[in-house]
Amino acid sequence: MAVADEYRLLGKAPIRPDGVDKVTGRANYAADVFLPRMLYGRLKRSPYAHAIIKKIDASKALALPGVEAVVTSADFDTTDEIAGSGFGAQNRQYLVGNFLAFEKVLFYGHPVAAVAATSPHIAEDALDLIEVEYEVLEPVMDARRAIEPGSPILHPRLRTAEPVGAAPAP
Repeated sequence: MAVADEYRLLGKAPIRPDGVDKVTGRANYAADVFLPRMLYGRLKRSPYAHAIIKKIDASKALALPGVEAVVTSADFDTTDEIAGSGFGAQNRQYLVGNFLAFEKVLFYGHPVAAVAATSPHIAEDALDLIEVEYEVLEPVMDARRAIEPGSPILHPRLRTAEPVGAAPAP
């Protein structure tokens, strides 16, 4: 029984070889790493839960010294074709839309642009310079409301299959 107790971990304080370094401030974390030509990324997020993106103008942000790039969904291949194969195959537009809004935002805080800059402060300043024009739409706030007739449609091209013999959806 003594051997089994030796390997029992529950209820025991583990030995922390890095404990002294952590409490004295000598430990290094990912935020402590600075590499040559390192860039910092920030996301511009939508203030709306559901809106069509009419226009994104990043020219002022790109003119800010220290901004290396601004990326939107327009910078990705969003052709209306299937990417991948098998069970994980998806339309490219929906793949991009998972991390940057494509054509419209689908939730509050949906990223619409990404900035890469030489400092986190410059990246934050650049976000304020990106101008996004929205057409605000009615949001869908719960599943019951979403299935009611006349409810806002998030993905107009995606529909469930109609039951056999049912009239097609308008």
